Amino acid sequence: MPRPARRALWLAAAVSVGCGIAWGIYPLSNAAERLRAVPLHAGEFAGRDVALTEAEKKVLGRVDVVHRRYAFADRAVYVTLIDGSRDRHAVHDPRYCFQGAGWRLLDEARRPVAGGEAAWLRAQNDRGVAEAAFWFSDGVARHASLGRYLWNSVVRRATFGRVGDKPVLVVLQAFDGEPLGQATLDALIRDLKL
Repeated sequence: MPRPARRALWLAAAVSVGCGIAWGIYPLSNAAERLRAVPLHAGEFAGRDVALTEAEKKVLGRVDVVHRRYAFADRAVYVTLIDGSRDRHAVHDPRYCFQGAGWRLLDEARRPVAGGEAAWLRAQNDRGVAEAAFWFSDGVARHASLGRYLWNSVVRRATFGRVGDKPVLVVLQAFDGEPLGQATLDALIRDLKL
């Protein structure tokens, strides 16, 4: 290997080690306060916390999570918020979780929501058809792009959190066989400040 290339390789290794040490010393701020601020009861929604399964605990063990069941009218929706500040690898494409839990994705669409867009999924398992929606939110803007989320995470980490607010993953699931519905989604975003 030519000498300049070897120097560049050693320099890249030194910078990588230095960044790793610096990031370990200066942890990023997280969105834990935002997650704690999501109300149990708001508008027509009455919520209760739901314990994570053992499989969910393995994946989400180091991150801040809100996992709730909200009842309204004669329905229920599960809401999961995940802040991956301490372990961005815990935040991944929700489609993998649905498929890993035995759901077969039937279709997907992007739909507008306040401040951006959400991915809308319809899936089926041996018990029936269900709908879900997910997006990433910094509290104001919403998008359904995992690539954009990962890029924002890299930029935040590289700038020690000085650039950009920490987005959280928001997943809504309706398992009662009824469509999730745009009106329900809009009300959840408005009342729970998702």
